[in-house]
Amino acid sequence: MKIANKISFIYSGITIGLVLISAFVFYFCASNNTKSIYFDYLEEKAHAVAEEKFSQDELDVVRYQNVVLRRKRSIPTSKELFINLSDLFRAKAQLRKYLNEKEIKRLLDNETVDFETPEGVGTSFVYYDNTGTFAVIVLSRNPFIDDINEMLVWGLLVLIVVSAFVLFLISRLYASRVLNRIDQDYQTEKMFVNNASHEINNPLTAIQGECEVALMKDYQPEEYKGMLQRIAHETQRIIIIMKELLQFSHARNGRFDDSDWQQVSMASVVERECKDKVQLRVVEDFTVKVDVGLLCIAIHNLVSNAVKYSLGHTVVVSINNKVLMVEDRGIGIPEADREHIFEPFYRASNTGEVSGKGIGLALAKSIFERFGAKISVSSTEGKGTVFFVEF
Repeated sequence: MKIANKISFIYSGITIGLVLISAFVFYFCASNNTKSIYFDYLEEKAHAVAEEKFSQDELDVVRYQNVVLRRKRSIPTSKELFINLSDLFRAKAQLRKYLNEKEIKRLLDNETVDFETPEGVGTSFVYYDNTGTFAVIVLSRNPFIDDINEMLVWGLLVLIVVSAFVLFLISRLYASRVLNRIDQDYQTEKMFVNNASHEINNPLTAIQGECEVALMKDYQPEEYKGMLQRIAHETQRIIIIMKELLQFSHARNGRFDDSDWQQVSMASVVERECKDKVQLRVVEDFTVKVDVGLLCIAIHNLVSNAVKYSLGHTVVVSINNKVLMVEDRGIGIPEADREHIFEPFYRASNTGEVSGKGIGLALAKSIFERFGAKISVSSTEGKGTVFFVEF
């Protein structure tokens, strides 16, 4: 299983598990609360039933009619029992059909007892009348609780299914984005390390070879001088590579203090690079707040790269409406290579013997992006390349 799918399943599973626990707690509390409310109404019905039965001879016609109306308007019942407690042994035998011993004891201690039986739910209490003491038992099939609980179950099931689907989609999208970015950074760093090792290893191998040759026998001073010159050349290659690597690393990961940035004219910065084979065209100059040193590095890399691959043609640098454009009529970039040219150490397949290390464009892109600019490229192989930097 792919790591993105695995993470999304784990995240969704944990979240859905929490949703299930919350739904169970909500259902438990709602069900108990509904049952408690129903028992309150059932107790009210039981008192109305008892008052109607035992108070007829004690109330006037109007008050008795009100009692009857109250009983009729209360919740429906399936059975109403009045058990005379004068014969306690016989009464307990009847009560055991609905109550256990503990509930019977509570009832005889004048507590209202709510209970459940296969016939439904019920309530019971002791009623004192001038004709005797009675245990009043009222039973109801309680269709309301069943309906409400069924509605709660279906509602929660729909909520859980929808939540699970939405959570999985969100977690999948988030995991894919994050992991793709991590994987891309990992592959870039892996390529960076491999290529950096390769680029540094070549001059080091050459230096080691020159040293071994120099130690094999005695040479003439001119021969030693040639060896030292080659060693110095390879050493300079290493210094340049390390300098570019440090600049690239700083541009990618460094934190710039923008309090030191300066507001500069783009034309004034580009003019420094307008040497042989470079022509500057200023249509509409603009200013940017940047680290001037880093901006110079980025523009130098862009312009020198264009000069290097322009086959002797003039490179045109244009400035217009916050866009810097570097155009050459050189070898161009093959279509398959265009999406990779800003990767460190990547070189297009048609560069041939043109020297380069593949860091310049990657470094320029990192610097431009640090200043909030966006760099893009348009190229036709064999005809030339145009780089656009939009500030």
